[in-house]
Amino acid sequence: NWHGTHVAGVAAAETNNSEGIAGVAWNCKILPVKVLDENGDGDYSDAVEGIRWAADHDADVINLSFGGDVSSSALEDALEYAYAKNIVIVAAAGNDGGAVLYPAAYDEYCLAVAATNYNDERVTYSNTGGVWESNYGPEIDIAAPGQRILSLVPTWLFGPDYLPYAYGLGTSAAAPQVAGLAALIKSIKPHLTADQIMSVIRYSADDINSGSYPGKDDFIGYGRINMRKALVPIIITPSAHKQ
Repeated sequence: NWHGTHVAGVAAAETNNSEGIAGVAWNCKILPVKVLDENGDGDYSDAVEGIRWAADHDADVINLSFGGDVSSSALEDALEYAYAKNIVIVAAAGNDGGAVLYPAAYDEYCLAVAATNYNDERVTYSNTGGVWESNYGPEIDIAAPGQRILSLVPTWLFGPDYLPYAYGLGTSAAAPQVAGLAALIKSIKPHLTADQIMSVIRYSADDINSGSYPGKDDFIGYGRINMRKALVPIIITPSAHKQ
């Protein structure tokens, strides 16, 4: 299925090679873990096995661009297992305008990602938590662009006469931008914990809907990611005192 290839390209396609696109974290290695079938369908049990396998094979960041509308204690346990291993987990909120899907809804262990458009607004289909505004979910942490995102696709998708690139959309395309940012932060500040990296991403975001919803809100969380701000080196030096 083309979906995983597209997501992987957003996160980590090579760059500076005069070919195709540039991934967010272009020097990172992809640890591909296939948990869905050729139609993009699968069971929580496969996702659980994949998350635990990645956690046991030295993953630093896990991107989950899939979701279901039913809770699962086994899925939550798998996220907790990976989080306890100091892994940043990023999950797509979903694309039906309703409640935040699982595993993104397990907010204690992952960053739930909404999608924005060219106008720096949340796209209407990006999941937020409910039909009524008062019921919108607090699980959303962050947002990233999710409209017409160009990335890689398998060479067989369009055939040999076409370049293996295509536009994708939705929170599935937004999530790997956040995962790539997490990988970049990890690469320049390897001492940071997963929780600290998640906090950097949250608190460096731009509050693009502050006019209507200042601060953290249930639509885009803390805001749309700002990589420049998130990657600014933080240098803390002790105060000097005359003796």
